[in-house]
Amino acid sequence: MAFSVNTNANAMAALRSLNSTQNSITDIQSQIQSGLKIGGATDDPSTFVISQGMRGDVGSLKAVQEGLNFGQATVGMALAAATQISDQLTDLQTKVTQASNEGLDTAVLQAEADEMVAQIAGIVSTAEFNGINLLDNGGTTSGLNVMTGLSGATISLTEQNATTTGLGIDNLDLTGLKAELALDDAFNPAESNTFTITIDGSGDTHTFELTGDGNALTSAPNEANGDYVYGVTVDFANDSDQAIMGKVAAVMREEGFTVNIGEDGVVDVSAAGQDITLATTVANGTTITQDVAGTALTDIGAAKAAIGTIMTNLGTYANRLESQAEFTQILTDKLEEGLGILVDANLAEVSAKLQSEQTKEQLGIQSLSIANASSQSILGLFR
Repeated sequence: MAFSVNTNANAMAALRSLNSTQNSITDIQSQIQSGLKIGGATDDPSTFVISQGMRGDVGSLKAVQEGLNFGQATVGMALAAATQISDQLTDLQTKVTQASNEGLDTAVLQAEADEMVAQIAGIVSTAEFNGINLLDNGGTTSGLNVMTGLSGATISLTEQNATTTGLGIDNLDLTGLKAELALDDAFNPAESNTFTITIDGSGDTHTFELTGDGNALTSAPNEANGDYVYGVTVDFANDSDQAIMGKVAAVMREEGFTVNIGEDGVVDVSAAGQDITLATTVANGTTITQDVAGTALTDIGAAKAAIGTIMTNLGTYANRLESQAEFTQILTDKLEEGLGILVDANLAEVSAKLQSEQTKEQLGIQSLSIANASSQSILGLFR
C-alpha cells in the first residue's frame, strides 16, 4: 500500500464505520424516546402505511364506543322513566280498586287518580336525554339509531308510546257505573232535541237542549228543584252528526260530567261516583244502555301490559348496546395490540443493542485514532 498524507484509506474506513455506528445509536435513541421502532415512513414505508390505517380504525372504533355509551345513557333514561311509570300504574290500580268499594268518596279518589295520570304525563315529557325522548312518540325525534361498527351498521329502536293516550288512561274514569249512548246511521238530531242526565241519588236533572236559531230554549229550568237546562248551539245545516255530539259532550264536560266518544259511535257518560240515568228526545238512531260497568280496571290492566312491553323493548335494546359496547372494546384492544406488534420497539432488545453500539462507537473512535496516527509514521522516512 502506498504511503500518502493526502489519502488515508484506513482513516476513511474507520470514519465510515464510526458514522454508521453513530447513526444506529441515533435510531436507537429515537426508539427509546418514542417507544416506536416504526416512527415514520422512512423507517419502513409499507409497515408505516399499514399502521396509519390501523390507527384510523382504532380512532373510528373509539368514536363508535362513544356513540354506544351515548345510546346506553339515552335508553337508561327512558328505562328509568318507564319503571317509574310502572310504579305509578301500580298505585293507580289501588285507587281504581278502592273506587269500586262502597262508602268511599269516588270524587276524591278520581281527583287523586287524575293527579297520578298527570304525573305519568310529566314523567314522559321529562324522560329526555340530549334532545331524544324514547317514550313520547309524538315528539320531535323518530327513535334512536346507534352505529355499531366500521362498516356503518346500526341498531335502531323506534320511539315507544308511554304517553297517557298511548297507555289508554288519559280519560280514566273511576265511576262504578255509566250510561252508554250508541248512535247509528238513522241518528238525525233536530232543533230543541234534548239529552237529559238524571242523578239517581238526588233526583237532579241536567237537560242539554240543541238550538240552531239562538231562540229561547223550550226546556223549562227549575234550579230550586234541581232541574238545570243548558243550551248547545249547533249548525244543523253544516255540522255533521259527530260534530253535534262533540258539542253536546263539550257542554256536558263543562258541567262536570265525564264524556268519552268512541270511534264506534258509542258515547259514554258518567258522573264521578254517582249513578245516573240518561235519556234523549232524538227520535231515531239512538240506543241507550243504563248502568254499564266502568272499564277503569280493564284500562289499568291494559296500561300495565303496555308499559311492560315498553320496558321489555328498552331492556332488550339496552342489553344489545351493552353487548356491542363490550365487543367494540375487545376489537379496539385487539387492534391496538396488533398495532403495537407492528410499530412498538422492544425496549429490552433496544437496551442490549444500545450497549453494543456504544461499545462499537468507542472502538470506532479508537480505530479512527489509530488510523489517523499512521500518517505520522511517514515523517520517519524523512529523518
